[in-house]
Amino acid sequence: MPTAEWIFEHVAPGWLLAAVFLASLLFSAYWAWRFLPRNGFSLAIAGARFAFLLTLFWILLLPGRKHSLTEIVKPRFLVLLDTSASMTQTADDSPAYKNRWEAARAMLTSDGVKRIASRCLVETYPFQGDLGTPLSLEQAVSLTPDGRSSHLNLSLSRLFERLRGQTVAGVLMLTDGIDTREKNDLWASASWKAPIYTVRLEKPGTREERPDMRVENVDTPHRAVVGWDTQMTVTISGQGGKGEPFPVVLLKNGKEVEKVAVQLPPEGGSRDVQFKLTHPAVAAESYLVRIPVLPDEVQTNDNEMVTAVDVLDAKNRVLFLEDVPRFESKHFSRALFANKDITPLAFFQMPDRTTGAKQWVAYGDRQGGGFDLTPEQLRLNKIVILGDFDSDALTPVHCQAVLEFVEKGGSLILLGGQKLWGENGIAKTSLSKLLPFTRTGGPAMEGRFAVEWTAEGRAHPALAQNKEMPQELPPVLSVFAGAKLSGGAFALANARTGQGEEPILISRNYGQGKVLAVLTDSLWRWQMQPGQGREKPYPKFWRQIVQWMSPSETEMDRYFLELFTDAGTIAVGDPAILQARLALPPGEKKKKAHRVVCTLTTPSDRAIPFAMEDRMVRAAGGEEIPSYVTEFTPEEPGTFKAVAEVEIDGQKIHSSPCLFSVRATSQELVLKPLNETVLRELARSSGGRYGDSAEINRVLEELAVEERRERKLEYRSLWHSPFLLVLLITFVTFEWILRKARNMP
Repeated sequence: MPTAEWIFEHVAPGWLLAAVFLASLLFSAYWAWRFLPRNGFSLAIAGARFAFLLTLFWILLLPGRKHSLTEIVKPRFLVLLDTSASMTQTADDSPAYKNRWEAARAMLTSDGVKRIASRCLVETYPFQGDLGTPLSLEQAVSLTPDGRSSHLNLSLSRLFERLRGQTVAGVLMLTDGIDTREKNDLWASASWKAPIYTVRLEKPGTREERPDMRVENVDTPHRAVVGWDTQMTVTISGQGGKGEPFPVVLLKNGKEVEKVAVQLPPEGGSRDVQFKLTHPAVAAESYLVRIPVLPDEVQTNDNEMVTAVDVLDAKNRVLFLEDVPRFESKHFSRALFANKDITPLAFFQMPDRTTGAKQWVAYGDRQGGGFDLTPEQLRLNKIVILGDFDSDALTPVHCQAVLEFVEKGGSLILLGGQKLWGENGIAKTSLSKLLPFTRTGGPAMEGRFAVEWTAEGRAHPALAQNKEMPQELPPVLSVFAGAKLSGGAFALANARTGQGEEPILISRNYGQGKVLAVLTDSLWRWQMQPGQGREKPYPKFWRQIVQWMSPSETEMDRYFLELFTDAGTIAVGDPAILQARLALPPGEKKKKAHRVVCTLTTPSDRAIPFAMEDRMVRAAGGEEIPSYVTEFTPEEPGTFKAVAEVEIDGQKIHSSPCLFSVRATSQELVLKPLNETVLRELARSSGGRYGDSAEINRVLEELAVEERRERKLEYRSLWHSPFLLVLLITFVTFEWILRKARNMP
């Protein structure tokens, strides 16, 4: 309800203004009584003078009026409408059966949406290749689904960015869940800022289909170390195969290396196939995954996909820093120096016999060497292991050197104990920002605690590919409890304590590097456990961890240029984006824009150069990393090859080749069922609901919507106006005219 309040903004005291006004009024009255004749004409002159003084006094008070109005603000409710061509598909050929678009249009005019529209501000955002402009519900019903691609993740992310800071009651998504841009469905598990309600727009049909098998995605590390095996995961999708097996062939540099038989359900679906890749020598390897054309298969341009792996050298330098030796560091050093795949160097802090002051003592491949923990010394290594230090052992300069080392791609292992994880430990230094957890410093919990892998640990690339790693782990005798995982961190193993499960192996990425924290100082007990054969669990575990945390040699070079594509699949006519990342050496800041050129080789052997746009991307560690972007639209199908080049200080640096396939037609036009995995996960991760039209309609009708009250203030000045100025001039002019009419001075 509106309310009003008078405001006077005069600077001079009110009593002073009133006294001046009264004095002026008395003086004018005395003057009129003393000198003017007693008639109506004189009374008019005195009235004009009085009106002038009164108006002038009002202006000097600087009056204003403030209005307060309380409004009821309705929250926003958004409808994200898929207008891509796949919405015209249906799982049933029956003429009476609605396709996805007809089901979406019916949902737009349902009672649930009408009920929401009466309580919220409803806006409909169409999307296909990108997010469109908002429309009313009536305008959205008249749209046509003719988009060539579906960028569901991109459109949903941009929708929330556009409405940042606004109250959103929910999002109704009318889509089939198919995204032609993303490599997999993991993006749907992100944390969304409002409940998302997804609708099953069709029922499973019984369409009799011709066979159509396709390579949906190929996922493998694009850099590998020579002599180490990596895994390639290929997603095969299709329908119409009647449940019969069909071959999937892997070719390396044009030669067949492996063939497997794949079987999909009779109703169609997808399946992941794993290939083991061996890398015997340093080289740029090209892999092609192909599904031979099946009888009666018509859509054949999506039966293969290409990718590349850059195999690098296996020189691994590892630096181990420890305070006074302890049981953990003793057994760890033995496991480290027994690993023939690395070149270790260890330093311990030992008290001087004469002065008692601690000094670094080295042993390893350079015994007796000097050490000062400088950026130059750290750059010679791929992994740095910090032992049990307190905050006084490492200076701010040392901590900054370690931070830059990890941000630039190095790996860090925190093999802590009572000092490192105590109250005066690493949490009091600047290294706390790279910790994968938060914890109040304190002593370890002691006892005998069983250890087990987490789900992330069992699937982790450092452990999943080692069949020799035991499923049941030996117990530990200490746990630094109370650790809460930071964003992006995950636990590899937990210890079962009387207070519940506590993480003891925690990992995260920081900048371009990796961090692993060990929250026990009794992991060495694994060395006491008998293993299968001659090797015990302790050295097995550390060999796998060191192998996983070892970045490739070029990642630690002075400069490194990486080129990659933004999408899983690309079709002719659809825009494709190439991104390059330029890693600079530690301590070097970007002083000027480097000119990066991307040369694209088409399937018809045409070389097309593109100038890449300079862009800065913020890394996880907070530092901005130079990046470069270019966009092009392919006009022919086949395998494309791209190489980026930059010249720095007269030296040309080339990226590894980036290979990708372009298909003749977009996957948007391929008949696919609803992606229920994405629709269910979007609803689950956002706190919304997934169901058929009738179920979501009931949910929207019963949805509790909270209205928000906002108080708005409006100020209006009552003295600063042309009307008052004209009024003052009118009174003065009127008095002057009257005086002249009577020949008065």
